[in-house]
Amino acid sequence: MTTTPQIKPTPIEALYTRWAPSYDQSHQNTVQGHDEIELATLFPKFLSHILSAPSAPPLKIIDFGCGTGRNTLKLLNLPSATIVGLDATPQMIDLARRRCQERLASLPPDARAAHVRCEIYNPLVQPTPPECAREAGALISTLVVEHFTLPEFFEATGKLLRSGGFCMVTGVHSDLAQISRPSIVDTDTGELVWGATHVHSVEDVEKEAPKWGFEVLEVQEGSPKDPDLVGANRGHWEGVKCWVGFLLRKK
Repeated sequence: MTTTPQIKPTPIEALYTRWAPSYDQSHQNTVQGHDEIELATLFPKFLSHILSAPSAPPLKIIDFGCGTGRNTLKLLNLPSATIVGLDATPQMIDLARRRCQERLASLPPDARAAHVRCEIYNPLVQPTPPECAREAGALISTLVVEHFTLPEFFEATGKLLRSGGFCMVTGVHSDLAQISRPSIVDTDTGELVWGATHVHSVEDVEKEAPKWGFEVLEVQEGSPKDPDLVGANRGHWEGVKCWVGFLLRKK
C-alpha cells in the first residue's frame, strides 16, 4: 500500500524570497492577474474615499506587503503624498525600491508623490512598525491577508492607520482557497513550492474587523471572466469566486 507524502508548506518569507525573481511574470501568477482586473474597479473607489476625506496634509499612504511594488506604483502620481511600502522580504523590497525610483523619475515634479520609502517590516517579529509608517491616512494591502490570521492582520494594520483612515484589502476568496493550494515554481530549481496560508471568508472578515475598530464599507467579489487568465486551471476554477476585496475605515 502506497501513502501520499505530506506536503510541508514553506514559511511565507522563505517562499517570497524564492518567488521574487518571477513574481511579476503573468504566467507564474494567475491570482495577481485577476487582482489587477478587479482593482480597475475597486482602486478608484478607494481613491475617491481618501481624496474626499478631510486630512491633514500631506497624505500618507502605506502599501502593507508591497512585494515588488506592483501597487505602490499606482500611488506615486498623488501630488505631495508620502508613500511607504512595507514588506518582510528583502528581495521584494529591493525590487520595489528600484521600480519606484524608475517610475518617479518619469513623472513631472508637480504630479508625483513628495516622499517615497520602501522598508523591511514583518509585524510577526517586529511589534513596533517603522516610525515613517505610523499614523497613515490610508493603507492598501493586496493579496497579503491570507498570510496572517485575521487578528494578526488587523492588529498590524491598526498600528499603521490613524483614526478615520481608509483601508483597501484584497485577497484570495475562501471559495478558491478551499479547493486550491497556493504554489509557485522555483525558477532556479524547477521545484514546486507550497505556501502556508489561512482561509478567510467574507463573513470572517466582517465579524473580525469591528473587534479591531474597523468598519467594513464595501465588499467586492470576483470570478475570472477570461478563460485564458486561468490557463491550466480552466474548468477547475470555472464559476468559482477567486478574489475578494474590501474597503474599510478605521474608527
